[in-house]
Amino acid sequence: MRRTLIRARSDSADVPDTWQLGVGEDRARIAVVGCGGAGCNTLRHVAAPPNTIRIALNNAVHPSMAEAGHRLILQPASLQAYASMDGKAVQKMETHEEKEISATLLDRDAVLILGGLGGELGGWGMSLVGRVARILGDATLALATIPFSAEGSVRRQLAELQLQLLQKRADAVVTFSNDRLLDIARDLPLARAFAALGAIMAKPVSGLGTVLARADVVPVKRMLARARDWRFGMGSGREKHRCFLAVEEAYASPWFTSLPEEVSHAIVLMSVSESGKDEAEILREIRMRSPRAILAWGTLPPEPGADRVVVQILAGT
Repeated sequence: MRRTLIRARSDSADVPDTWQLGVGEDRARIAVVGCGGAGCNTLRHVAAPPNTIRIALNNAVHPSMAEAGHRLILQPASLQAYASMDGKAVQKMETHEEKEISATLLDRDAVLILGGLGGELGGWGMSLVGRVARILGDATLALATIPFSAEGSVRRQLAELQLQLLQKRADAVVTFSNDRLLDIARDLPLARAFAALGAIMAKPVSGLGTVLARADVVPVKRMLARARDWRFGMGSGREKHRCFLAVEEAYASPWFTSLPEEVSHAIVLMSVSESGKDEAEILREIRMRSPRAILAWGTLPPEPGADRVVVQILAGT
């Protein structure tokens, strides 16, 4: 009954579709790739269910790579040139670096890429991974940090160049401005603030690895490609108005900078207290704020001993 109620597609062209992730029995085979120092540090926070592998890519062995199942050591000197190759002119993998990345991504359905923009390795490495994944036919989602304004115009301009390329190489890119980090971690030392951001960025990655079925990969890939700008928000709520509070907090997240009514596509991951009832209420709350959005949603396992609802929203405009 629950699936019929929530997954039913509307007969009206005026009402967008709402469909459920994870219905198929076969789990999608996921690769999570952390690129550079920021990406490898974030990778440490990603939970890896049996269908997920973690890959750390850096220019040298670093303690942040210790828990990764696969490690790639690539030098940054040529990454920009390789990542920037015209996909139509150079359709096959020609370089040693591409082939090395490809070997770790074989037999995957989706690739989730983590890293920071503005450096010499992470930003270009993310685009190269995206290029390889696209050649292999995998769905790709990148989550990338943007430097602080105080880090200077040179680094910010480099980050912008890398972002423009990454948006061409991945199906979708979710950005996290470091400036916004001050909104939630103003009193924390910088190292702990970055760790907090890494834990936040890891949430949707772990969630997608848990929820996605193989049957979801193609429609999710199409969905991701239909919106240019993607944002992330997360919230939680307890007691009577838990669903309202969780959705409200998700839309108010520091990195959810889009206007709710402008959201055209959204992937919603939720951990609920009352299965069936909470999912329907959460989707109604999202629909009220983003009435034109196509929604794909999935339910995560409840947190042990938790009495709250948690909602994560990946929103595209």
